[in-house]
Amino acid sequence: MKKALGIATPLRQAEQTLLILRRLRLVDRGLEFGRNENEVFIPLSTGASDEDIEKIKERCPDVRIQEANFVELKTRPRNLLESVRGKIPEPLLSSIPRSCDIIGDIGIIELPEDLIQFSSIIGRGVLEVNPSLRLVLRKSSEVTGTFRTRKYETIAGSGNTETFYREYSCVFHLDIAKVYFNPRLSHERMRVAGQAKPHETVVDMFAGVGPYSILIAKTQPTSRVTAIDINPEAFRYLKENILTNGVADRVVPILDDARQVTSLMLQGTASRVIMNLPSEATSFLEAAIQTIKRDGGIIHYYTFASRSDDLTTIEESVRAIIESVGRDIHSVPFRKIIREVAPNRVQVAVDVHLK
Repeated sequence: MKKALGIATPLRQAEQTLLILRRLRLVDRGLEFGRNENEVFIPLSTGASDEDIEKIKERCPDVRIQEANFVELKTRPRNLLESVRGKIPEPLLSSIPRSCDIIGDIGIIELPEDLIQFSSIIGRGVLEVNPSLRLVLRKSSEVTGTFRTRKYETIAGSGNTETFYREYSCVFHLDIAKVYFNPRLSHERMRVAGQAKPHETVVDMFAGVGPYSILIAKTQPTSRVTAIDINPEAFRYLKENILTNGVADRVVPILDDARQVTSLMLQGTASRVIMNLPSEATSFLEAAIQTIKRDGGIIHYYTFASRSDDLTTIEESVRAIIESVGRDIHSVPFRKIIREVAPNRVQVAVDVHLK
């Protein structure tokens, strides 16, 4: 409880009195209103002057101005920095991440070495700022292995690592610890889906749980998408998500290595190929080229690079591989850094239109 100056107004005049006080910006939003059978007690802001109080008396002659005890409202911090200030050493505040990834009801944060000992404080801070979350995870490894997974440590909240994630008109069921998924590619996925034309044949070489494939199928209902992934867990969620999103007539899921599938089944069949495997894209590029129709198509190529790397050099390396397998390039309509991966490390997207 906090003792503060307030307005006691008859119930019948409470709405009018509150309106006047709000216009004068004199309501203390940090305190809860009180009431009894006959009156409502409205807390006044500490900045209310004698002149302000006289104005209130003139406009609301039936009110009383008096000190009263009010319940203090707990205000949610606006960001993680506000939440942890005073709970960790001041010199470390500059290292606090300014954002975290949110996938469904799970928050994922990356902490520098000097903040790991304060993980639980930071995790509780993430929950305080984002009350819709039930679990906060700390990245404890890089993305590794054929299945593109990473390790996590639970630092706040409870429950398992399965969740439902909504993006545009789609919903995806996934287990963060068992599959690769990056919410920061949301805009990039929509950019690619927005380019798809009616009746296109699309091959998604590293489909994961289906964020590119399903969005394209929903954006272009006449398209046909082959969604490939080598991770059995990702494939299980992919099949479920295809059914959930109502695109089973447009998306064919395949559990296998993308090189094997494209070479045995899909050569010369695709008008669009998506290669969201930036760590190994170069080694799969020839397979992607062979998948494009003989009359041409588009490859969406992704790779990692240093921020200082010249995009022209990256484009030239892609051109060299394409030309080495005997395909001509019509144009490179898009090349851009699409996200920061780590300090001085970025992900680059290059769209190549083959003749």
